Amino acid sequence: MKQKLLIAAAATALMAAPSFASAQDGSGWYLKGAAGYGVGTDLDITGGVVGDAEAEGNIAGNLGIGYDFGDNWRVELDGTTMWNDYGAIAQGSETFAKLRTDALMLNAIYDFSDFGKFAPYVGAGVGIVRGDASVVAHDFPDANGFTATNPICVGNRTDTNAFSCDYLDTDTGLGWQLLAGLGYAITDKLTWDTNYRYMQASDLDLDGGLTNGGTGSFLPGQVELDGVGAHQLLTGFRYRFGDSAPKMTKPVEVMPVADFKCWDGSMVFNSGQCPTQVVEQVATADVRCWDGSMVFDRAQCPIQPTNNVTCPDGSLVSDINFCPRIETVAPVQVSGCGEQYRQEIIYYEFNKGASAETRNTITRALDAGQFCSVDAVRVVGHTDTSGSASYNLALSKRRANDALNELVRQGVAREAITAEGKGETEPFVQTGDGVKEQLNRRTEVLLTLGSVSGFTN
Repeated sequence: MKQKLLIAAAATALMAAPSFASAQDGSGWYLKGAAGYGVGTDLDITGGVVGDAEAEGNIAGNLGIGYDFGDNWRVELDGTTMWNDYGAIAQGSETFAKLRTDALMLNAIYDFSDFGKFAPYVGAGVGIVRGDASVVAHDFPDANGFTATNPICVGNRTDTNAFSCDYLDTDTGLGWQLLAGLGYAITDKLTWDTNYRYMQASDLDLDGGLTNGGTGSFLPGQVELDGVGAHQLLTGFRYRFGDSAPKMTKPVEVMPVADFKCWDGSMVFNSGQCPTQVVEQVATADVRCWDGSMVFDRAQCPIQPTNNVTCPDGSLVSDINFCPRIETVAPVQVSGCGEQYRQEIIYYEFNKGASAETRNTITRALDAGQFCSVDAVRVVGHTDTSGSASYNLALSKRRANDALNELVRQGVAREAITAEGKGETEPFVQTGDGVKEQLNRRTEVLLTLGSVSGFTN
């Protein structure tokens, strides 16, 4: 259980290597050497010798060559040798086990580089482990002088002579290891390196056999060593070749700054993050009543009086007091016109260049009586402030042409007419920009009248 906990702890440390460590050291090849102390894991011995063996601590040595990529990662070829005396097997008499392990591993190592001259690291490696072992168990004399059979030494005994189990052999198998260590940069090239490692190898098979101490006969056999592993603590130095590269500090994380200003003055990273702008709709009176006033709804118009009184001249009014006064005078022949100018206004629906009122209005304008002649006509088109200025200028010219065409159709000479558009520049009712106003959507028709022979009052 202790062994499994150590393995799990080392594996967890390796997987938890943070990705933010990004400072860069110099890259290049390096050599390393270390010495220290190692303790083998308990051996389980089966076959010609049966029993458990507990190792004692002993010295360990290490040599290696590696390459530092300069971005926190290193790879190295690592060789470690350790000698261990396991003492008696299963606490039995006349038994002992010894094991020397030579491990050659290819390691991948990650250095944590945010600690100044100190650089903790973790790593893992795979490779081969060669074991050179001695496993021995002898029969021995008991207190009565007879030969006692050693239960650790297993084999067929053909007589009462003392027997000996001897397995002195080597074997090679696959292995792996986990590492955790700390480096200290003495110079740019020389690093003091201390590390702990756990090594585990596959089972080792040793050839040997059972020897009859009296006759010298030999019965071949084999033992298997299960649980070949070691805990090692080593310290030494790494020396890197090549020129030193400048050590780069961890880049400073720059927080993004909101630089887009929204309609409400708040700052965001892009326009899509702005709050929704609520546009207040300003109500506009756009219904014309019978008396020319503008309201929001026709129900708001003043009540139109009913013309149910017939005047002497045949006109209808709501009250007899509104009838025109009729004076009887003798006709006087004159040569002249009673008025010099006459003006009429044509109103238009929103965004319209022609009006249903045009024909009647022009007819009324030209009805100057038999005593006047039309010498000249000036036609001026206008718009309200709704829409762009360039569009409104074009629309006002269309409205002026609407009146011009009707004047020509009713007999006014084209050369006597001047027509122009003013756009939204001369409103009848002053408003702000973008306002619909009925009284501003108009065409003004100004007639200059001349005298003819006739009669007048």
